[in-house]
Amino acid sequence: MKRSGFTLIEIVIALAILAVGLVGILSLFPIGFDSARRSVSATQATIFANEHLDELKNNGFPALGSTSGTFADPAYSWTQTVSTTTVNDLRQVICTVSWGQGNRTFQRAFTTNVANR
Repeated sequence: MKRSGFTLIEIVIALAILAVGLVGILSLFPIGFDSARRSVSATQATIFANEHLDELKNNGFPALGSTSGTFADPAYSWTQTVSTTTVNDLRQVICTVSWGQGNRTFQRAFTTNVANR
């Protein structure tokens, strides 16, 4: 008499293969969440820098030198360096935004030029 179906050994091997695959897939979730969190933070830093540089441009021709401060969200801070360029009445502004996430610190630098009106 012929019996159809799976043996116990075949089922155990199939479950072991499935378990290894699921563990591999589930181990990727924390990496994805961390990447998403860093992306949100970098986007927020870009928004803060854009607002800061727009405010700087609206306040007129910036003075030479470096200044620093924090944004509305104290987790983000900025350092601004204003320097001369080879073009008269044009200054280069570098705004560096820093923030911490976990035990790491991240920075993004944004550069623009401001003309004397």
